Amino acid sequence: MNPTRIAILVAAGLAAIVAAFFVRNAMQPRVVEQPVSEAPAPAASSVRVLAARSDLATGQRIAPGDLYWQPWPDEAVSPAYIRETADREAISRLSGSVVRSAIAQGEPVTERRLVSPGQSSFMAAVISPGMRAVAVPTSARAGAGGFILPNDRVDVIVTSQGQGGAFSSNILLENVRVLAIDQTYAEDGSGAVVGSTATLELTPTQARNAAQAMAQGTLTLSLRSLADAGDNDAVVEHESTSGERVVRVFRYGREQRVALGGGGD
Repeated sequence: MNPTRIAILVAAGLAAIVAAFFVRNAMQPRVVEQPVSEAPAPAASSVRVLAARSDLATGQRIAPGDLYWQPWPDEAVSPAYIRETADREAISRLSGSVVRSAIAQGEPVTERRLVSPGQSSFMAAVISPGMRAVAVPTSARAGAGGFILPNDRVDVIVTSQGQGGAFSSNILLENVRVLAIDQTYAEDGSGAVVGSTATLELTPTQARNAAQAMAQGTLTLSLRSLADAGDNDAVVEHESTSGERVVRVFRYGREQRVALGGGGD
């Protein structure tokens, strides 16, 4: 057999094998892969906790609109958080409290971050930064007949007796804020409040002057008109330091110093 015939037979054999392979694959049923659908993840359960509607600064008094109920993941709820299911009246109950430490917007509110009226640290929380609370003796006669209430503005008058026996009165402090009358921290609509002490919000220098005046004479509180109170958060006093006149301005509890020049009066 010549080589050409052998080559033809080999090629024919290979073609037959390839044809048989294709015919076999074509006769087998085609398997269609079905897309695998993932089951939806179960929704995380949540509870509603008390949160801050906006940033709350230290010393800020809480109003009902400052708080709201916010959904919070159940697994992330701290035992200190206030849940709506456990205390539905928390917003009204905490109204009037003072922020002990700053709370960011949307952050859950806890009892430890607030100071409620009547607690021992409430007065320290309501004092403006840089100011001091000083209690001065008062009475119905020395306190405008009992009509001076917390958050009113007053002038403090000191009356003393001179060496010749004559009495003199001078205005010691002007436009100072009344923090409390005895243990009353806020107006409750009950009318006059007669107490034996009035707690005033003073600068450190004013506090020293008030202490000295109490030792030398009698203090009387003069109630100022609401229209005459002016900027309730601004207290201005003059002092001389190192021969230079300085004005210390307390606005919203923050101190600013303004030099007026040489100390010659």
